[in-house]
Amino acid sequence: MNSAEIMTLEKMGSRYPSRLSFSRSMLRRLLFDNWTISKSKFDLDENGYGTAIYEIKINNNIYSLVCFSQHLDSADRSDRVIAEKWDTAYSLINGKLDDQELNRLRKNVPLQESGRNSPKELILSRANKSVRLFEYVVKCLSNGKQPDINEINKVGYLLRTTAVYGSGKFGLSDFANTKAVTDFNQPFRAEMLAVYIIREFSVQLVEHVANKQNPNKAVKLENNIKQHLGIGNSTGLGMAPFIIKHPKLINKWMKQYTQSLDNIINQKVDSKKLTAYFKLLKKALLYLKEVTTFDEYQITKNSKTVKDLEKFISHLNKFQKENVNDLQWIDLIKFTINHCNFDTQEIAKVQLLELYPEISEELAEDMSDVEEMKINESQTLKQLNSIIEKDYKWALKVDFSDKNNDYLFWYISAAKLEPRLGERYNEEGSELEQHLGVAKMVQNLHTKMQKENLDKSVAEYLILNPELRGIIRRIQSLEQYPYAEVQDNILSKETIPINMLRFKLSFFGANRYDPKSDRWLRVSFFSGAPFLSNLNAENVDSWGFATMNSYH
Repeated sequence: MNSAEIMTLEKMGSRYPSRLSFSRSMLRRLLFDNWTISKSKFDLDENGYGTAIYEIKINNNIYSLVCFSQHLDSADRSDRVIAEKWDTAYSLINGKLDDQELNRLRKNVPLQESGRNSPKELILSRANKSVRLFEYVVKCLSNGKQPDINEINKVGYLLRTTAVYGSGKFGLSDFANTKAVTDFNQPFRAEMLAVYIIREFSVQLVEHVANKQNPNKAVKLENNIKQHLGIGNSTGLGMAPFIIKHPKLINKWMKQYTQSLDNIINQKVDSKKLTAYFKLLKKALLYLKEVTTFDEYQITKNSKTVKDLEKFISHLNKFQKENVNDLQWIDLIKFTINHCNFDTQEIAKVQLLELYPEISEELAEDMSDVEEMKINESQTLKQLNSIIEKDYKWALKVDFSDKNNDYLFWYISAAKLEPRLGERYNEEGSELEQHLGVAKMVQNLHTKMQKENLDKSVAEYLILNPELRGIIRRIQSLEQYPYAEVQDNILSKETIPINMLRFKLSFFGANRYDPKSDRWLRVSFFSGAPFLSNLNAENVDSWGFATMNSYH
């Protein structure tokens, strides 16, 4: 697959979770490597306020997820990053907790960014209740009834995280340390484990509160309803710059994904696998029909995907009764490329990966990369120029004399140290701009270099132009990394930032996309995934595109 075909913002914003997603690979490891998770403390009052601790044993190591639940006035409940109080707060810690450690965490974890963390803390998170659904489920269970799965489906979660911090933020263990001293050697594996246990806690919390309200009558959630619950997540612009700042990592994720497909698409189609493929596509279709969003952009997108996916399914129907021996998967996938929108093309690919678990499983265990970038001082400007003209054609095409192509600027907010977007010609602050506009920087360098003697070395050039050091290092370091760059101008007025978020979230394994604007959205994690009590080899990987009838 040509990188120019898949690394544009529109394509990146059409991605879906796959077998390579971090939530999927984490759950496989949990099951197949025999991680054990037990509750060592569940000290909650009748309202569900208090402390719970889950201990995770992996090999001979113990980790602890601590949950603090407290009363929150409705006036303080906010999904925004400027919030200062939450219903619940969490930390995943390397080691077992004694009373002294627990007291330290109790003082700091509920404060989140304002607290003090040590490198023993791997993950910091917080979550608010979906109050309406939480209260509805409590009412049902306390009266001995099961909630209606249609009501569950409208929201999809009892708790919604507003941040899952890791990788060195706010004094937490950085990934280099986590990789060296823990069992979490893949990107975001610790984060996904924390989110999975928070989902367990959300159900145990709602059942606990229902039981306290009416101990004689209360029941627990039935599995088919419980499993449809995920963990919500509210996420905004904070996630977007990651894709620009970690180009080698992004390249690795896409390389493993494209490698998985490349290993499959030229294989012969067999009728048994085609039947299984049919079922997977129909499940994705039902998922799309069930998923709720009030965002016009997403509603339009999902409706088009439903139509195109139906078109693809009916095209495949022709081959159900015929002899498929001469067909390769690429012949079927080509139909989506020629006749369907990007979302449908992606669904066709990720569901194809499901048919060959052995191919992506190995690649999913190799998703990190060393992110160093180095300058090659001895390279001539002529050589550098040819790399730009080979790898950055897309950047050189942008007309930056048009104000609309230089409209946005990215900066860090002083209040919460979070990435934000400004409008260059309508707002102040562009002098604080972060260097994320790769197209503009590449083009600026390319234009300047044309006035030079191209036989000059990069070292000589940088003595007089030190401000170009960063972009030269990037161009040189990424020459062998075809999927490293977002091949679009992210400063354009037309940029839809949630496309960048969706790209990253697809690798996390998020589903149920529900944009609230072009800059933030709500999603769910682990919707449809088995809970610890019934996790097994049959269901550990069969929960993608969860629908209301997936559990019968």
